[in-house]
Order: sequence, then structure tokens, then C-alpha cells
Amino acid sequence: MSEIRNPQSAIRNSLWWLVTLTLARAAQEDATVLLFELGTTGIVTLEETADRVKLGAYFDERANPDALAQEVESRFAQSAWRDALHDVSISGVREQDWMQKWKEGFEAVEIGERLVVAPSWKLPGKVERRVVIQIDPGMAFGTGTHETTKLCLEAIERHWRGGSLLDVGTGTGILAIAAALLAPGSRVVAIDVDPQAIEVARENATINGVSGSIEFLDAQPRQLAGQEFDVVVANLTAEVIVDLMGDLAGCLAAEGMMILSGVLREFVNDVEQSLIETRFKLIERREAGEWCSVVARKK
Repeated sequence: MSEIRNPQSAIRNSLWWLVTLTLARAAQEDATVLLFELGTTGIVTLEETADRVKLGAYFDERANPDALAQEVESRFAQSAWRDALHDVSISGVREQDWMQKWKEGFEAVEIGERLVVAPSWKLPGKVERRVVIQIDPGMAFGTGTHETTKLCLEAIERHWRGGSLLDVGTGTGILAIAAALLAPGSRVVAIDVDPQAIEVARENATINGVSGSIEFLDAQPRQLAGQEFDVVVANLTAEVIVDLMGDLAGCLAAEGMMILSGVLREFVNDVEQSLIETRFKLIERREAGEWCSVVARKK
């Protein structure tokens, strides 16, 4: 075998594996988490319909493609989404094509009446009456393209008028960044139990010019009990929200507002019942695909 003398040539000609999953839209978030656990360097949405989505996940050349496919199929077969996975396929992609194809999957997205979420390579020009949030896809979930994030951003836009806001499970920080941009001068605190997510969120806040407006903490909501936020936002899952309901409520001021998302329609009644039992008045429920957001006010 001849020696490779040009390292840049080696990079350009290295191989990446593209694992393509076709699955029910309701399982998209779980599939995304699984693919990152398996070591993907990036995920792109290749196709989507009302009830299905095709995801492409890139892995470097050290990955075993057959083992990846088997692990994906095995994990789905053992999960609540055992019937959600319709197809798995693998193909090789050369380095020079990888980044361009990955970037092609992300576009600027207008959300609600006042927001635009865009990656750095697709930043729009001057947009009248809209705030631009720059979020590059990374390891932390939440880039504005998923229904749960959109529902939460739209609810923040409708109901947040400034004051103090707590973002629980901040991920990329997109919700906290939106709150800071929509109501400058407000107190915004973002927490997560994943140190990597906190690091990503801080970087995104700096990119968007609001690093001095958001306090990022590696913390649980119970650690902020009694601080009396005007709004608490949590884009989690129904099970986690119900488990944390008492702690979330403990962070709210009297007559404070709770904005919840990440809730599948089949579990939204559980979340609403938990809110009622915790002495909240239900204000709003919105749906997008299989997902729901719920807004409630503390009595």
C-alpha cells in the first residue's frame, strides 16, 4: 500500500456512512436521541409527510454499518416504538459531499408572527418585524424544526411579555434565547442536567448576542423553588412533566404561567389532569402532528 502524503487529500477522500431511517413522525425525537447515542455526527431530515419522516444520520468511517443497522432495529423492536420503524438502509458518502448534503437539510424557518430560526449558513437578510435566532444543529436536541420546539416557541411568542422566565431542560437554549430576544431586559434562567447541553446553549446565546441576558445552570427545577418566575417553560415528555409537576409549580410566582410541550396527544390528558390537581387553570392546548403544547396559569 502506498503512503498517503497529502493529509488534505486523505480528508477529502475519506468515507462516511449514511444511515437512513424511515419511521413514523411520532418516533422522530426518540430516533434522534438513539442515533446520537450510537455516535452520529449529524442528522438531516431527507423527506417528510404528514405521518412519516426519513432521517439521514452520518457516521465516520470507523463505524460498522451492519452493526449500526442491527442495533437500530433491535432498539426499536424493544421499545414502545416497535412498529414505528419502516425501513433502515446504509450507503457510503465521500467527505467532499458529506457537509454539503448535511447542510442542505436545514433551512431558515419562520415560526409564529415574530420569529425566524436559521443555521449560520442560511441566515436571512433583514427581516421586518421578525427576530432571527441562529441555531446550528448539534448534539443537543432542539433546532426549531421539530413540532415540539415550534409549539413551544409559538406559545412563548403569544404569552411572554417580559418579567422572569425559567426554561427547564434547555437543550440548545433556543427557548431561552427566544425569550431574551423577544423581551430584552427580562430575567431569563435556563437549566439542564446535561453539562454538554449547557455548554452548547451558552455558545448559542453568545452567537445570538444574549449571553449577558441568560443565566445557564446545571440544575434541577427543585433547586430553584421559591424564586417565583412569571413563566416556566418545559419542552420535555409527558412522563417527565408529570413527575416534575410539583417542582415546576414550586418555581412559579402567584398566578404565574406554565408553558409545556413535548407531549404526545395520547398523553396530553395526563398532563392536563396533573395541572388541575396542582391547582392550575388550563388556558390553551395546541396541536401539531402527534404533539401537543399546553398553557396553564397558577391559581
